[in-house]
Amino acid sequence: MEGDNQEKLIHYLLNAHSFVDSNRLAKHLDVSTKTIYRLVKRINDYYKEPLIISEKGKGYRIDDKEYIEQHEIGQLHQNDLFSPIERRNMMTKDLLLISPKSISIFNIIERYYISESVLNTDEKKIDEMLKRFNLNLERKNRHLFINGDESDIRNALLELIGDGQLSNFSAYNVIEQNEDKDAHFVQEQINKIESYKDMIIPYPYNVNIFSHLYILIMRFRKRGVIKQDKDRKTPELIKLKNEYQSFYRMSDMVIGNIEQYLHTQLPENERIYLFEYLISSRFETQNVQHNQEDMQYSQEVIDITNALIDGASQELNHSFKNIDLEQQLLKHIKPMLNRIEHGLNVRNALIEQIKIEYPHVFTVIRQISDQISETYHIKKMNDDEIGFLTLYFAKELERNPKKIQTLITCTTGIGTSELLKTKIDRNVPEIEIVDVKSSFDLQEDDLHKIDLIISTVHIPEVKQIPIVVISAMFNKNDQIKLRKMIEMLGDNNE
Repeated sequence: MEGDNQEKLIHYLLNAHSFVDSNRLAKHLDVSTKTIYRLVKRINDYYKEPLIISEKGKGYRIDDKEYIEQHEIGQLHQNDLFSPIERRNMMTKDLLLISPKSISIFNIIERYYISESVLNTDEKKIDEMLKRFNLNLERKNRHLFINGDESDIRNALLELIGDGQLSNFSAYNVIEQNEDKDAHFVQEQINKIESYKDMIIPYPYNVNIFSHLYILIMRFRKRGVIKQDKDRKTPELIKLKNEYQSFYRMSDMVIGNIEQYLHTQLPENERIYLFEYLISSRFETQNVQHNQEDMQYSQEVIDITNALIDGASQELNHSFKNIDLEQQLLKHIKPMLNRIEHGLNVRNALIEQIKIEYPHVFTVIRQISDQISETYHIKKMNDDEIGFLTLYFAKELERNPKKIQTLITCTTGIGTSELLKTKIDRNVPEIEIVDVKSSFDLQEDDLHKIDLIISTVHIPEVKQIPIVVISAMFNKNDQIKLRKMIEMLGDNNE
């Protein structure tokens, strides 16, 4: 967030009213002196006259005349010191962190050096973005504030701050020493959870839990103890607590640690929030017999897994019925259903790439998922969740590419046909011969789900199915001819 650093630099120099050396600036911003030089250059590059004056031996100061001129015409910081999107994200983050408290319009205009007309445009864009999270941006007495449920506020912060990049501390780009300390503390809690369960929380679930706890601490530091929007103690929760007792003990332990860390008592809902995240995450171990609590699946989980495998097998014309895939999906779907039920989002950093690399598989899985949602009366899955499911099936297809469903037809005796079939089976693994037919007996029903016809005689075109004519002896030339046809079919299927 270089825009933040630029803003801090300008503010510091404004308040200094004199020259400030680079070492002092670097210490204040917690960056190197080289970074200070780069920030100054970038700021000055945007204006006809330099905004920041530098003198050897003295350091840097703001050109007050230039600053006033730029401020009056509303150009300062508007000309891409950071982009309009970056500016709106920063404004939204600030408002979310203190919600339901408000920020005065005057403070926003002053901080971002924008005109009120620009702010009006930003308001509309921000409100539009917040609608995705069931949140509203409201204006009252020339103050702006965000209104909505705490769970929705945190989901918005998760997307805005995280943006799929919270896998390490540097991703936060934190400046304040306090925040860096918070990040280390949160990571310690993740380590304690893994140690308690003697299991690993894989990506992206570790990032999701990290983000949740980090945002909790950020909200407290900016807002204090949050008044909970609704009591999350429900009959369903009591059932879940009995089913996942160790997870609730973990949640109680971690929130207790955070209370000690922040020297405050947090609402009971914070334990429930974390509990919901934990049961919605995946834990992995190399010991299959370990921790039976995590290996038990409800009939609903089993049924949905089977529906997904059966649907994909039919629509993608590929058998996905194998024990490894089934077990992987069971382990994924169990916490996934908890996420859907409790409105918890796990960001899929690869979602756009998945849509590009596997568009057909993604579309098929989305259609099957929508059907499953209707059949089992669960909320619709978002693209992130569908993307995770898509990867399981895409990986299976990459590992075991679909064989070309092939029919052999010839006029010679059955013995010759079987010999040809054996030769092709041995030399061409990309092909699966589903049947051998006489050219005289060939019916349209025989061609259901057939990708290729291999014939020893010329036959009329049928249903636009490619035909390759070879000799019954399947010599070298025949092999080359068949290989070319396979390559062509492969190109067409990509």
